[in-house]
Amino acid sequence: MRSDMKYTTPVLNFFTYQFGADMTPLQEEAVLNAYKRERFKKRELLFRQGDSNTRHYIVEKGLLRLYLLDPKGKEINILFAKENQIIGDLATPEPTNFYLETTEDSIVYSIEEKELQSLMEYLDIGSSFDPSHTLRRSYISIQKRLVSILSKSAEENYLEFKQKHPDLIQRLPQYHIAAFLGISPEFLSKIIAKTTKKK
Repeated sequence: MRSDMKYTTPVLNFFTYQFGADMTPLQEEAVLNAYKRERFKKRELLFRQGDSNTRHYIVEKGLLRLYLLDPKGKEINILFAKENQIIGDLATPEPTNFYLETTEDSIVYSIEEKELQSLMEYLDIGSSFDPSHTLRRSYISIQKRLVSILSKSAEENYLEFKQKHPDLIQRLPQYHIAAFLGISPEFLSKIIAKTTKKK
């Protein structure tokens, strides 16, 4: 958790961080009432391809992955979200192309798109607050990752992922990391063995 986080509840931290100001007790209550706190077991699907996904999720505890299937049915991991991060599909409420699944037992706060808009109006935040900004930054990060996959070696991409996300290296099985890097689990095992020998 970042040192600048005021609350123990991630959804309140998300709003205060994005809004850039403290909320009144009534505003805090409105935010908490608008979100639904849900528990999911490991490997539960929150939504799947074709669903009319209308919810955004903030992670309190656990780890989620957003992925899709290629024409051959192979999973391609697009994005991971851990504690105090937001995840969802910006195309809401259109049918989603993605799957959202827990990789650990997880607790999330979710909100419908319409409820989110109503909450913003109530809080009188207006254009000064964009709750999807974090998601857009994530998609920009995805674009940069795709460029990296095309322009760098698999070993370079693995080492970069390991440097940026050392906690995910410990929390994710290798096949999920491989599906994120666009390589096979077997090739990833060879890279790990090679980079370990270099130490």
